[in-house]
Amino acid sequence: MKKVLNCCLILTIISVICIGESVKAMPNPWIDCGDDISCGAKKAGFNFPLRVKKYSVHAMDGLMEIKFPLDKKRTVTVRKAVEYKGAGGENGIQDISGDYNNYKFNEPVRLNNGVLFDVRGNNKNKFYVANFAAESGYYSFYCSEGMKMNDLKYFYKILEEAEAPRMNFSETEKNTIEKLSESRTVDGIVEPVYTQDCFPRTLQKKGVSKECFDRANLGDDKYCSASEIKMIKEYYKKGQNKDPLNDCSGKFCAEE
Repeated sequence: MKKVLNCCLILTIISVICIGESVKAMPNPWIDCGDDISCGAKKAGFNFPLRVKKYSVHAMDGLMEIKFPLDKKRTVTVRKAVEYKGAGGENGIQDISGDYNNYKFNEPVRLNNGVLFDVRGNNKNKFYVANFAAESGYYSFYCSEGMKMNDLKYFYKILEEAEAPRMNFSETEKNTIEKLSESRTVDGIVEPVYTQDCFPRTLQKKGVSKECFDRANLGDDKYCSASEIKMIKEYYKKGQNKDPLNDCSGKFCAEE
């Protein structure tokens, strides 16, 4: 009897060790990018220049997550994925929030402009998860303190700013942009553009693309999202372009 118990004990210990080693071997798919959206874009495989303050970025292959304060008491986590391999959701909306709690309220909610969200929570006036789908991808919003309908309007606004359609440049257009050195327009004021102007690291971290920055410097902002345009204008208003090699934030411009 003792031999049987000893054998069982040994097998149990071996099993625990094996499980422990298996857990250790599982790599964490998420990377911490701090406040660098461009870092998240490289890992996720897509850009997401969300214009919010005091944010932190995490990303994994095919998924980006940005956390930021909604107000003084609440923090919200927004996720984006351009593809989803799970089961099909209703209305084309997928739940990528990572929140697996069961809520008594789980229904679609439509804004006044016709935009549809799927929300989960206590009721329509206090929910914790909101999901949205568009041509640019799938989105989720999660807030442990709860959200209301007005929050959905704000979420849609910042998504609309970040995901306004942007055209792609051909190689010919890219070469032309690099050679041009004429003028740029900032709030209706024409200023000279110098060939040494570089792509600032400050803007790169926020998710502004180099193509957008180069073209905007030539007075053509149709290749930028609304969010990118605002960030570029703020950059120049602050006089951060005084030094062509440094953006006045103590960080060198990004390499081309």
